[in-house]
Amino acid sequence: MAIQPTQPQGVGGVLDTSFQLYKASIATVWPLCLLMSIVSSPPSLYLMIGGGGQTGAAGMLSAMSNPVYWLVYVVSMTLMLWTIGALYLKEYSIGIGAEQSAGSALQAALVRLVPLLLAVVLMIVAITVGLVLLLIPGFILMVSLMLGTNLVLFEGKGPIEALSGSHKLVWGNWWRVAAILTVGFILLMVIYAAVGLIIGVLAPLIGFGVDDIVTYSAISGLLVGVIVNVLVTPYYAALLIALYWDLKLRKEGGDLAARVGALNAA
Repeated sequence: MAIQPTQPQGVGGVLDTSFQLYKASIATVWPLCLLMSIVSSPPSLYLMIGGGGQTGAAGMLSAMSNPVYWLVYVVSMTLMLWTIGALYLKEYSIGIGAEQSAGSALQAALVRLVPLLLAVVLMIVAITVGLVLLLIPGFILMVSLMLGTNLVLFEGKGPIEALSGSHKLVWGNWWRVAAILTVGFILLMVIYAAVGLIIGVLAPLIGFGVDDIVTYSAISGLLVGVIVNVLVTPYYAALLIALYWDLKLRKEGGDLAARVGALNAA
């Protein structure tokens, strides 16, 4: 049964739709989340072993100055973005009541990987410039460009078209979108903190077999990352998909009202 709404919703309605999509998808998307955790872990593992040299904080700093680390980082982040794209497509298909396997979602995301990567890079650059120059424009762009990935994945738009399309969707509803994202991110942080607390309590009991505090922290961080990715990332995707649906309905309704008004005026 489709979860996608047929009319615009209030803040509570959008959050409720995101929870419905999360509950409906978590049992089927967790393998993609686990894969995302695996492909995103090499940079941390590289730092953990000090890039093949000394261990501890000095080893990590030395490893970060090595070009090999940045190569590992870029490859890992690209693969992670690919799996995130597949996750979005899989959850979207569940939301509209369509059938799509994880494999087909990965194939579809691979086709869109280059524009998705470019859109994310452009978004990061725009937000960073906005934060560095005047701070407030950075926060404005952080919200208004948030749905650029949705437009790349769901509508096949190019990176610039997707980011400008996201801005057009959000603009006029910026404060409302910011409020929804704030509530959603607070929930995500609560879950993240709870997982971190549980790992922090259990880690000393488990011991991990290491004495170095930096390595110990890195292993704990990896465990937290895996658990959070499996539990939290599907909700993050569901929240942005629910927002995308709502804003598209509002945009279409506004366009229809404008056309009717123009006809009446004529």
